[in-house]
Amino acid sequence: MDKSGMFQDFNFKLVVIEALLDLEPHFLQELNDLKNKYVDDFEWYVGAGPIAEIRDYLEKLRLEADDLAKIEQLIFDGGHEIYHILKPDWDGEDELFDVESVEGFQHLKNLKTVDYISMCNPKVLGPFEKAGIEIR
Repeated sequence: MDKSGMFQDFNFKLVVIEALLDLEPHFLQELNDLKNKYVDDFEWYVGAGPIAEIRDYLEKLRLEADDLAKIEQLIFDGGHEIYHILKPDWDGEDELFDVESVEGFQHLKNLKTVDYISMCNPKVLGPFEKAGIEIR
């Protein structure tokens, strides 16, 4: 469970956060400040795990209902920016960010479609299908 209590799986929360990055969410400035502080100069970082300060921030982040209402589409893909904010040298070759549960998707009142490329077993997406959300 992520520390905000909104989602059962923190990695699913990352997919939701990724969907918000281009939609001007309330938290964007804070995340950009953390990115500027820890990611932009990550020579020190190579080979380390996720940046603890950014992970802690994202785990505790309570997403606001008006931001969540902006989401009409989720994309499950290993190329998301949020993964490289958390772990700048992540190459997508491990299961670090794989999603095991989408529980909490009910907060996404306007979600219409889910594009599946990778990052989970397709069975994980079953609750979307049961809720009438199109999976492509």
